[in-house]
Amino acid sequence: MARGFSMVELLVGMVIALLATIVIMQVLTNSEAGRRTTGGLADSQTSGLLGLFAIERDLQQAGLGVSALSSLGCSIRAAGNLNGKLLAPAMIVPAGAASGSPENPWGIPPGDAGSDMIVVGYGNPTTASEGTLLSSAASASPYRVDSILGLAIGEYLLVADEGSDCTLGQVTATDATDSSVTLNFGAGVNYTQSARAHGLGRNPRIVVFAVRNGSLTMCDFLVNDCSNAGSAGDADVWVPVASDVVAIAAQYGWDTTSNPDKAVDAYCKSRLTPGGACPASDDGSPAAGHSGLTQAQRACDWNRALSMRVAVVSRSGQYEKEEVSPASIKLWPDSAISPSTTGPVYMPADRHYRYRVANTTVALRNIIWSKAVGTKCAA
Repeated sequence: MARGFSMVELLVGMVIALLATIVIMQVLTNSEAGRRTTGGLADSQTSGLLGLFAIERDLQQAGLGVSALSSLGCSIRAAGNLNGKLLAPAMIVPAGAASGSPENPWGIPPGDAGSDMIVVGYGNPTTASEGTLLSSAASASPYRVDSILGLAIGEYLLVADEGSDCTLGQVTATDATDSSVTLNFGAGVNYTQSARAHGLGRNPRIVVFAVRNGSLTMCDFLVNDCSNAGSAGDADVWVPVASDVVAIAAQYGWDTTSNPDKAVDAYCKSRLTPGGACPASDDGSPAAGHSGLTQAQRACDWNRALSMRVAVVSRSGQYEKEEVSPASIKLWPDSAISPSTTGPVYMPADRHYRYRVANTTVALRNIIWSKAVGTKCAA
């Protein structure tokens, strides 16, 4: 006679089925968590690399058209956002530097905590990058130059004289009969015949990279007022470049040799001391008296900044139950041999996320290729 399952057998079968279900669900849960972690890390690494590429691309052009000793470190006179700003090929604004402080002369509102900002300036000249001499002294536009060849209406022109403020304006007219060029701004500086006019093309760039609200952003001074604190959260002013970026850190590669030989001897975030060396404390503060240097002294200082080392720290969007990241992350190793460096450290605000670091060293080739300065800039 056929017999069914007993109650005990049914209960045992149900227990086994439930255990199997629990095991399967746990496997699926772990698999999904692993997939999210892996995917999140891949996404954050991609964001970090894209951000680093954007910074590297601009740094490779830093100083193009503005690397002459007469223009490096000059105070810009212009109609608009750049008036009174400092002209430099590539400048590090250290984390937390207050707007208008010696460490932040551009007046840029600080980004996210623990993140540096990087300012990059360059032109896209259609004329010789060394510029053309003024053929006569002048204190206002129009300026007479040795040659107006290649200068066209609408292009930007930088007039610079060693030891003086520089003038930046757009060409509104040229006159071939007396080789004069008229700018939409230009008055108040007495330029000698040693001054040079540097054509910067139609689209020069003076841009700032900063991390804001967990994203790498970029602001162009020729388009917006990057020093306006009220616009720090405006995505139309601070354009997002890469998401999931929590910090950028940078160091200059300095030629500290007494008589510059165009070779990097040390990396640090700080400005050089008056003796021509990295300060003992690499916190990004300018050396004593640096903010009071003359234009010629600043030019010699910038002529020693031959490269920049940059790291971009990105964060996965996946929150983990346990702390999965170290308390501090070394962005690149220390080095006691030349070129020496003390690699910066990033302190994660939340260790329940995973972090990735992408770093590179960019040669500031337009500074390296600039005219040798000999003993003029000896320390």
